[in-house]
Amino acid sequence: MKIDGREVTVEAERTGNLLTVQRDDERYEVELVQEKAAAAKPVAKPRPAASPVTAAPVSAPAPVASGGAGTVPAPMTGTTKELLVSVGDAVTSGQQILIMEAMKMDIEVAAPSGGTVKEIYVKPGDSIKENQPLMKIE
Repeated sequence: MKIDGREVTVEAERTGNLLTVQRDDERYEVELVQEKAAAAKPVAKPRPAASPVTAAPVSAPAPVASGGAGTVPAPMTGTTKELLVSVGDAVTSGQQILIMEAMKMDIEVAAPSGGTVKEIYVKPGDSIKENQPLMKIE
């Protein structure tokens, strides 16, 4: 993950609308809220480290919740920052395909499976919601 342009390693765990992120001895709980207006943002609350967090990396693709087979959903609400592939590109499972910004962090979205990029539904600067289809890979 990147924070302010620097590569950092974090451990993260999502339970419902609560995201727990730990880096070194710093632990944060972030409540993900549905945007009601353009100015709405998730609120991060620092919390002292109590126990280790074991979870998949933040950049892991979310399970396909809607949009059909081959559709890559947004793992959380944020903004499209950079497209790393184009329509027609061949991708492999786990390849980084898009960077989004959420909670002032760069979130790398990976292809859940290999195939060819058939459609891209977003462009840089677009606001995206959790589970919104980002692109189609078949």
